[in-house]
Amino acid sequence: MKLFFMALILICASAPALAQTDDDAFTLKRGDNEWGFWAGFSPKATTIFAGLHEDEADDRKFFIAALRYGRTLAANNSVALQYQLDVVPVAVATGVIVSRTTSPSGVVTFQRETAYGAGFTPLGLQLDFANGSKVHPYVHVNGGFLYFNKSVPIEDSGRFAFVGEAGGGVRIFTSERRAVNIGVRFHHISNGDRSGSNRGLNQFVIYAGFSIFK
Repeated sequence: MKLFFMALILICASAPALAQTDDDAFTLKRGDNEWGFWAGFSPKATTIFAGLHEDEADDRKFFIAALRYGRTLAANNSVALQYQLDVVPVAVATGVIVSRTTSPSGVVTFQRETAYGAGFTPLGLQLDFANGSKVHPYVHVNGGFLYFNKSVPIEDSGRFAFVGEAGGGVRIFTSERRAVNIGVRFHHISNGDRSGSNRGLNQFVIYAGFSIFK
């Protein structure tokens, strides 16, 4: 992750000095603003990267939708580096493990429920390749937080969760200033050892979105 950020910083420092084709319809230029929307879905959780145990990861799905603002920090004829900020009005995590007390016996049982959340992802960088082509492959990293109405992913994890994401995809321009985005991102939720069990909820989210550049 650190090496990726260092590479992006080096590109940012050198790109403005490189020549750029101003008349190319699909070229991202320094100072371009992106306004967009994307949504994604994960059909199951994964146990990799010291996340949930196998039984805890069963029967979990995740949906997320976000509004996007991006700004191109640097660009040349080959690559474009973009800052990204996402506002997440809705995130839905199913299969969340919660405890419930059965009255009047007082027996505590665990069951699966659905948690609803929202949040903010202000730390994002995306690197587009083949700048100027109608199709831009890209990679990205993002960080932020989500707040849920229940503890996620298990009973004592807490409602506040840090979010880390990394992934890639393709940006396909449908016109000079409009594009659709399709990709896969590894989505990690963790309480950062702030309270209770720090059991990460890890998922591969398939997503798609739409962007307008001005």
